[in-house]
Amino acid sequence: MADDNSKNARMKRREDERDVCESILASAMDSIVERLASTAEERQGAISADDIRTVGKAYIDSEGVASRESLREHIHLSLIQHEQELWNQTRRRPFDRLLVKRFSHLFPHEGELDTNKSLLSRRALPGFFMAIEMMTSADLFEQCQQACKGLLKTRKEELGDKFLWRDFYDDSDAMDLVNDIIVVIVHHFDDFDKRMHWLHDLINSHLSPPDDYAFEGTAIAEWHLLEEDVPELMKALFSDFLKRLGEEGGHHQLDERYGMKARQSIEKLLTNLGVEL
Repeated sequence: MADDNSKNARMKRREDERDVCESILASAMDSIVERLASTAEERQGAISADDIRTVGKAYIDSEGVASRESLREHIHLSLIQHEQELWNQTRRRPFDRLLVKRFSHLFPHEGELDTNKSLLSRRALPGFFMAIEMMTSADLFEQCQQACKGLLKTRKEELGDKFLWRDFYDDSDAMDLVNDIIVVIVHHFDDFDKRMHWLHDLINSHLSPPDDYAFEGTAIAEWHLLEEDVPELMKALFSDFLKRLGEEGGHHQLDERYGMKARQSIEKLLTNLGVEL
């Protein structure tokens, strides 16, 4: 009996909360439809707009209360489930996720790559990570991975179920960790045109298989990074530096953390990217 209970408990934990939310909504719709059908039968098929409003209000005031409470609870549980899935997927290399967040807004939504081939496909990621590792060194990149794991573990322990990735993206320590490695690559762009061509060619020579991101759109197989889109990727990657340079005391803060020479190199790179400072 105890074994059966344990098995049932495990099965319950594996239940997809998104399916539960869908089931609650479907049940609510079925109940409303049944109420409307009963009302129509009572009126021999003649049902008015007022009748529909009355039925709807009656449902909201009765079963609807419990349905809303249940749905609210399971939506919350589904968010927790989603965060757990993200945690499981990214806990090995969470630093990659922080880096990609800088330019993830350039990625196409589902099907969007059908018509706009200038969007940045996720197929570019292998070459991007290779470029960062080559410019910073494998050892430094791995140190950042480990530091990010430690920070992520700390935040997870501090917040428990309240931990959300979207909050971690804005964590000041996490932001600094990303900036610390990005600032290392700046000097590689002293010969700006040469390095930009190198980055473009490296990414295009290490594209992931089209099937990995087929959801992006029908043009996925033909996609490649355009040279004119490389600056957009770089501007997004250095966007936090641009933001800090525009803040009061931002220059001083960057000088304190990275040194005046590094800050000036960042400004030079942003200028070469066509950014007005």
